[in-house]
Amino acid sequence: MSIGQNPQRDALSPEMLQLFVAGLSGLSPEEIRKAKSLYIRNAIAEYEALTGSLGGFRVAQGCFMMIPIFWPIIYGQNRMFKAQQNLARQRIKNAVDVWRDDLAGERFELNGELL
Repeated sequence: MSIGQNPQRDALSPEMLQLFVAGLSGLSPEEIRKAKSLYIRNAIAEYEALTGSLGGFRVAQGCFMMIPIFWPIIYGQNRMFKAQQNLARQRIKNAVDVWRDDLAGERFELNGELL
């Protein structure tokens, strides 16, 4: 694991999804549906926590915006934050798409968008 990498955000990586699905073997279809639903709901909660913490960090960045020498750093940080959010959002959407049949029409909301 690299420095600064959050293992909880990586829960939706292809490797982690495969491990999760492998752990569901032997469960009834209803239990599998519940487990996958909870997995997606937890991923959405983690995404919302990430968004909230980045919002708090942006308040701190506002203080540094007064000093022009920090502008390139802040610009780079904001691009990095946006990339992290996009990756997390896309992984959630991908998991919902892959598990759509197993989730039996269950709906999830992500940034006001119904999945």
